[in-house]
Amino acid sequence: MNMEKDKGVRTQHPDYIENSPLWKKCNDAAEGEHVIHAAGETYLPRLAEELDADYEARKARTPFFNATWRTISGLKGMLFRKAPAYELAAAVKAYADDIDLAGTPLDMFAQEISEEVLKPGRVGILVDRPPIPSDQVLTVAQAERLGLRPTMQKYEASSIINWKYGRVNNAYVLVMVVLAESSAVGEEEFAHTTEDRYRVLDLVDGKYRQRLFMHEDGKDVQIDGDIFPQMNGKPLPYIPFIFLGVNDLSANIDTPPLLDLVCMNIHHYQVSADFEHGCHYSGLPTLFITGHRAGEEDDKIYIGGPTANVLSDPQAQAFYAEVEGHFEALQKNLESKKGEMAVLGARMLENQKAAVESHETLSHRTQGEQSQLAAMAAVISMGLEKALGIFSEWAGGVDTVEYKLNTDFIPNSMSSQDLTALVAAWQSGMPGASDQNVYRLMQEREMADPLITFEEEQERISTRTPQLMV
Repeated sequence: MNMEKDKGVRTQHPDYIENSPLWKKCNDAAEGEHVIHAAGETYLPRLAEELDADYEARKARTPFFNATWRTISGLKGMLFRKAPAYELAAAVKAYADDIDLAGTPLDMFAQEISEEVLKPGRVGILVDRPPIPSDQVLTVAQAERLGLRPTMQKYEASSIINWKYGRVNNAYVLVMVVLAESSAVGEEEFAHTTEDRYRVLDLVDGKYRQRLFMHEDGKDVQIDGDIFPQMNGKPLPYIPFIFLGVNDLSANIDTPPLLDLVCMNIHHYQVSADFEHGCHYSGLPTLFITGHRAGEEDDKIYIGGPTANVLSDPQAQAFYAEVEGHFEALQKNLESKKGEMAVLGARMLENQKAAVESHETLSHRTQGEQSQLAAMAAVISMGLEKALGIFSEWAGGVDTVEYKLNTDFIPNSMSSQDLTALVAAWQSGMPGASDQNVYRLMQEREMADPLITFEEEQERISTRTPQLMV
């Protein structure tokens, strides 16, 4: 692995360097117009010899049609259309409403993880527990008040800057990972955050070690000493950090799942800029007068209203010039790109082109076409199960932990056209499109009770409680 020695703990993995721009593009598109506008020429090139003021004005009047976020929101809605099913040991049950010590319930944490897998396609979970001082005897309640309890922490792709795998006891395992973290600067009331703190997790002689560094005055300065977290009185023989990617739980980097849609979304934005620019400069007809030279006897020329214009030159002609066709080529281009974005979004649910097929063939094909979102659900479920297993053991649990996201996304008989129309509805921002349209189609295909309304079904889902082991 190439290492930039002069950067120390700030050294970035080559794959991180290569993929960071893609992650940023996906995150920026999902964030919406204010971020896209703030990025300036990154997403909207400047015209030849365009002045700063003209560029800023052109950018300000260009809307960003956020198909990216609406698609992510719709797909996430599919994953959580039904409440996750999980079983937790009694030792973990008390923490399910605050899994990260920041007030985040487990199911909300799962939604945040899913969103990251849908955006850049990569996220990490660190299971941690601060060490309890050996010279103190604390009750469970006292330890909890001091924050001395297990937690699960989410790390976005941009924060996981370096990692390394190696062979330990005939197994190929994670032996090092570096996490960029934010720290507060200034007085507490007016503090701001800056990413100048780095958490290094590694294995030393088969034991899990944590170190924390600050980058100050061009140097990496370790904060406090080395920490060797213990579980059941023994050092951990592994790093409790779990990678979640689009298709696996390793450190392998997959292409962001919606990258094609994101790129098309940005192309749509650029064509929108051309369309809005043309409308701005030619939206109103322009008056032209030919064959006339204004003399002193001529009054001012008026446009509109009850005033008549009389020209002294009998050869004078007046006419309006306006754009013919109303930029139809650009309008068609914009609509075409909207259609392509719907198709690209629907690929998460369906991959193959529609064809004339029997019902049985269509059913089997659609099940396969759902594999992208289904595989994502499986990876997220496995990653959370793995993290919860470590969490449970640290909390004193001994029972098996299970966590399963919903994979009942859509009726098997939905056609390609149905799926594309559904995603187009998401992207257009139709209220409730991600749920109501699916439920209506399920009722039409006898996969949902036709006598139960959408609102009643939503109420049933919201009041359903996950199964917990006691």
